[in-house]
Amino acid sequence: MMLHAKETLRKMYSLAMSYCGGGGLAAPDALSACDFGHALKSSHRASGRAVPCKARSFARCSLGDGSAEQEIVIALGSNVGDRVGTFERALRMMKNSGIRITRHACLYETAPAYVTDQPRFLNSAVRGTTKMEPHELLRRLKEIEKDIGRHTDGIRYGPRPIDLDILLYGDSRISTENLVVPHERIHERPFVLAPLVDLLGSSTNDDVEKSWHSLAKCTGGFFELWNKLGGESMIGTEGIKRVLPVGNRLLDWSERTLVMGVLNLTPDSFSDGGKFQEVEAAISQAKLLISEGADIIDIGAQSTRPFARRLSPDEELERLIPLLDVITQIPEMEGKLLSVDTFYAEIAAEAVKRGVHIVNDVSGGQIDPRILEVVAELGVPFVTMHMRGDPSTMQSEQNLVYGHVCNEVASELYTRVREAELSGIPLWRIVLDPGIGFSKNAKHNLEVIMGLESIRTEIGEMSLGASHVPILLGPSRKRFLGEICNRTNPIERDVATVAAATAGILNGANIVRVHNVGYGVDAAKVCDALRKGRR
Repeated sequence: MMLHAKETLRKMYSLAMSYCGGGGLAAPDALSACDFGHALKSSHRASGRAVPCKARSFARCSLGDGSAEQEIVIALGSNVGDRVGTFERALRMMKNSGIRITRHACLYETAPAYVTDQPRFLNSAVRGTTKMEPHELLRRLKEIEKDIGRHTDGIRYGPRPIDLDILLYGDSRISTENLVVPHERIHERPFVLAPLVDLLGSSTNDDVEKSWHSLAKCTGGFFELWNKLGGESMIGTEGIKRVLPVGNRLLDWSERTLVMGVLNLTPDSFSDGGKFQEVEAAISQAKLLISEGADIIDIGAQSTRPFARRLSPDEELERLIPLLDVITQIPEMEGKLLSVDTFYAEIAAEAVKRGVHIVNDVSGGQIDPRILEVVAELGVPFVTMHMRGDPSTMQSEQNLVYGHVCNEVASELYTRVREAELSGIPLWRIVLDPGIGFSKNAKHNLEVIMGLESIRTEIGEMSLGASHVPILLGPSRKRFLGEICNRTNPIERDVATVAAATAGILNGANIVRVHNVGYGVDAAKVCDALRKGRR
């Protein structure tokens, strides 16, 4: 009878409901609001707001006609070949199969489990929706694995080019011969729990997330499972690291603060406009920035100072291309990264084609929305910055009105993250910039610098993964520093810049963008030493 029931359950939605009602699987205990709240508070980014919920014990759509969309979580793993490229290929194939990907976890490089004599893994997860029933979804994921090159006769837990697993399917608990959801060993796998938790928010206002937590079989849901394994304290160890794929490397930005040097090719930038318009002068400045310790050179051919005249894409390219054709060839660039400061899609495409590694958009895709899909296709990191309006309107009276500046910056930045993700830029390629000097007065800038952790926490209410991505801070020589220190000449604001950068790093910035790289590097080294001493 059980065999007949299993076979029928794979085909018919109506019997799924009757099976559930007949007590085929026991429903998990409801979460205690008190216990769940306690677990949230002990989590790295926890709000403690929770509502108890009881999940259904069987997939109500697991065997149906596919008409109802279900929220799902799919884990990705790889330790053979081009791991990042394989993930991106798998995501494209998943989308083409009818899976709408809505969120991405961070990217983790992890030590192999169970069979330890093999290369390190990359792990992540995605959240999305599908009309496929569970076993149809499983079949399609296995087809993708096969198409990418995974063989079914490999060693269990051994090397593999791709591994795709269904972690969650709606509010369902599934146990059949071929599929168990949630995975029965999820509680012992940090390489699964870390990306899974990334896809949740610390504020449990989402009904789907409440039901998912109840599937974890413990009062604190998946947060409690994650904390029992060590939680955030494990990140950055040899066992598991968050990484940013850029160029041909995986960057662990938690190891030290990175310094981005500014190279403006503009005649009207507020600090050094006109100095580096000629290729020879720009190359000389790039070599100086590198010699002083820059990790990244950020090249801008369009001024974004307040009220600056906007160049056309053709005008911007005319300034940019001659330098790009030379700078990528100089030996000093070996091991360094290039970033292009632009908000135009076609500039981003041309720059990456010519060797740039990162796209830095002060508008976060608002000025030219096409840039999001272009960057997604290019497969490079995307710096999305907070700004209201554009450079010509950002300092208007209307755009300087805030109730709580850090909360509003966080909310508006997260909107940019969501747009980027839905356009195909995975979270593991996103860098956040709170936009010092953009749509903010001096008081706002100071509050943001001192409130970076609160910005992370606020973003974490909506997406824990988004709260973990790198933060870039750019206070260098900005007007508010001149106002505070009575320095009208921007070049005289380097000491004030060091103070602002130091405060930012100690409050959670991972990258600082500066004109005087030598000072920036020294500040970063001291801050990193202070943070290590505090651990």
